[in-house]
Amino acid sequence: MGIRRYIIRNYAGPDLVELFLIGSVVSVLTIRAFLAATGYPQLGGDGLHIAHMLWGGLFMVGALLLLFGLLGSGLQRWAAVLAGIGFGTFIDELGKFITSDHNYFFQPTIGLIYIIFIALFLLLRVLRRQQHLTPEEALANALHRLGGAPSGRVDAAARQELLTLLAAADAANPLTRTLQAQLGAGETPESSNAGFYFRLRDWFLNQYRRIAGHPWFSPAVLLTLALQALIQAGLVAAFLVNRYIGDPAGSLTFVAGAQLAAGTAAGALNLWGLIRLRRSRPNAYGWFLRAALVNIFVTQVFVFFEYQLAGLTGLFWNVLLYLALRFMSDAEDNLGPPAVAATTRNTGSCADDQSDDQPDQPDGC
Repeated sequence: MGIRRYIIRNYAGPDLVELFLIGSVVSVLTIRAFLAATGYPQLGGDGLHIAHMLWGGLFMVGALLLLFGLLGSGLQRWAAVLAGIGFGTFIDELGKFITSDHNYFFQPTIGLIYIIFIALFLLLRVLRRQQHLTPEEALANALHRLGGAPSGRVDAAARQELLTLLAAADAANPLTRTLQAQLGAGETPESSNAGFYFRLRDWFLNQYRRIAGHPWFSPAVLLTLALQALIQAGLVAAFLVNRYIGDPAGSLTFVAGAQLAAGTAAGALNLWGLIRLRRSRPNAYGWFLRAALVNIFVTQVFVFFEYQLAGLTGLFWNVLLYLALRFMSDAEDNLGPPAVAATTRNTGSCADDQSDDQPDQPDGC
C-alpha cells in the first residue's frame, strides 16, 4: 500500500473547500469594491506601503494556528473561511507581482484570478466525486467527527451522518459497535450544528427547486436559450460584416478573437440542442449544458480579461442558466428506467454505450 496507508481522506473535505472558495471570492470582490469606493487608499507613509497581501498571509497563518491547536468540525469550518479570506486578500494583488512596474490595475489580473478560482472549483468537483471512503477511512472520520462533541451529544443531522459513516465501516471492529451503541443511547439536541452558510445554502436551493417545479419554468428556460442563440448568431454576423466589409483593415486582438470563437461555439451548441429538442429532450439538455459550460469556463475567462469586474453580470447569468439546465436534466433523468439510474449512482461513471435517447452528462463524464 505504501504511502496510501498514511492518507486518510476527510469526509468533510469538499464542504471545507467550498467554504474556502466562497471566502476567497467574497474577499476579492469586497476588497475591490471597498478600494473603488474609497479612492484606493494606501496604508503607510514616508515611503512605506503595507500591501493587503500581507494581511492575507496573516489570515492564512491564523487559520493554520486554529487547525494546529484546536479540534472540532465547527472549528475546521471557521478555519476554512479564514483561510479563504486570507487567500482572496493575497491573490487580489496578483497584478503587482506579475508586472515589472508592480501594476495593481494590470488588465488581465481579474481574468487570471478567475482561472485560479475555476481550478479550485474543479478541485471541489473532483473531491465530491471521490467520496467513496474505505472502511478504515469511514471509521476514522466517525471518530474525528465525534471528537468535536466529547459529550456525545450531536444533533439529528450529525447523528445521521455518523451512522452513515459507521455503516460503511468494518462491522467486525469493536470500535464500530461501540460508537453505534453510543449514538443509539445519546440525546439529540434540537439545534443544528450544520453551520450558518450550509443552512442558508440549503434554504436557497430548496427555494430554487420550488420555483423550478412550476410548469412555466422549462418553457421559459428554453425560450431564453433560443433568444441567446439568436443573439450570439447576430453578434457574430455583425462582427463579420464589420470586419470584412466595414473595416477590413482593422486588427483583431487575441482576447477579442477568443471571445468570438468561444461565443460562436456556445451559440452553435445551443442551436444544435434546439434542433435535437423534438427528438430527444435529454440529449438536447446535454448540448445546452455543454454550451453553458463553454460560456462559464472559456468565454467568461476572456470577458474578465477585457472587462474585468464588469464581467460579473455575465457570469451570474450563465451560472443561473446552468443551474436551471442542471435541474431540468436531473428531472428528466429521474423519469428514466430505475435500473439505469441506480447503476449510474452506484458506479459514479457513465455508460459506455450511451444512445441518442439517453441524457448526456457533460459535467460528469
